[in-house]
Amino acid sequence: MENQNQSFGPLNSSEMISEKKPASHNVRMVFITVVVLLIALGGYMILSNQDLKVQFQRVLKLVPTTPQENTEFNDIDLFVSEIQDRTIPWIEARTDTEAVLVGEDVRVTLYGFSKGKDIVGYDVLVGIDPEAFEVVSVTSDISEYIIKDFDKGMFYSVTGIKNPQVNDPTVFDETALLTFVLKAKQKGENVVTILSSKGNEQTKFVDNDVKVQTPQIGSVFITVN
Repeated sequence: MENQNQSFGPLNSSEMISEKKPASHNVRMVFITVVVLLIALGGYMILSNQDLKVQFQRVLKLVPTTPQENTEFNDIDLFVSEIQDRTIPWIEARTDTEAVLVGEDVRVTLYGFSKGKDIVGYDVLVGIDPEAFEVVSVTSDISEYIIKDFDKGMFYSVTGIKNPQVNDPTVFDETALLTFVLKAKQKGENVVTILSSKGNEQTKFVDNDVKVQTPQIGSVFITVN
């Protein structure tokens, strides 16, 4: 009978649990306090940094993202470049006049050199500021080539393919390839330049052995009065 009345184990376990509760509660309070402080610190850093603030607002869709910011082709430096060695492949822009008036047309022709290679196709990227010029037309100066041009905003991408029925070799030897007719829109100093590459596209020649030439590039300077 005496053994049945002895039930100290459960009582002692309950007392032990009740003794540990304050310590566990303190740990949780410290953890919550640290988390709150980190959140407050992060919020302060975002609000004090304008760039982070704008990015955070965009993530929450509080500020709309403009189409310009999503377009990889809007920011292109239209630079002046010159052919350094005319004995290796090159392509450059030339014009029939270096100065035009607003509203007048100016012709920009692209010339190429392929170092004796028979060229069956090419891609060329031509940087043209749309605020300075309106592209009126793009035409091929080689009759056996079929061209397709694409307006990419700050530049034109043009692909030329030689007619497969033409068997005679087409060697670029300071040869006129393409002509752009541009209408001047506003006064200023402007440059029409060939871009080596942009995104996945690049300026290149392809010869009859399906080998790629990466030509040097040259630009032309145009003044609009």
